[in-house]
Amino acid sequence: MWKEFDRELANDLSLFITGNLYSRKVLTLPERQMVACAMLAALRATDELKLHVNAALNVGCDPRKMTEIFFQLAPYAGMPAVNEALQVYRDVLKERGEWPIIEP
Repeated sequence: MWKEFDRELANDLSLFITGNLYSRKVLTLPERQMVACAMLAALRATDELKLHVNAALNVGCDPRKMTEIFFQLAPYAGMPAVNEALQVYRDVLKERGEWPIIEP
C-alpha cells in the first residue's frame, strides 16, 4: 500500500526495515519475529500480525512459544488483545495446515 502513495519513500522504508533493522545481529531472526509479533498483538494490528506470524513460523519459531507470547499479553495489553492475537494465530495455522498444534 505504501507504494500507492509514494514509491520512493516506500522503497526507503522497506530497505530500512529489511536491510538495516532486520540485519542486525543482536537478536536472531526468530527472536526478532517473536518480538514483532508480541508488539503487533499488543497494538492489536491484526493485519500486520498475520504477516509476521507467518514470517515467524517460516524462520523456525516454535509454535508453542508463539502461543505463550500471546498469553503474556494479558497483564500488559488486556484479554481482548490476547483473544485477537490467538484468533489471528489460529487462522494462520489453519491456512498453513498446521492446526491444531501438536504437543511433543
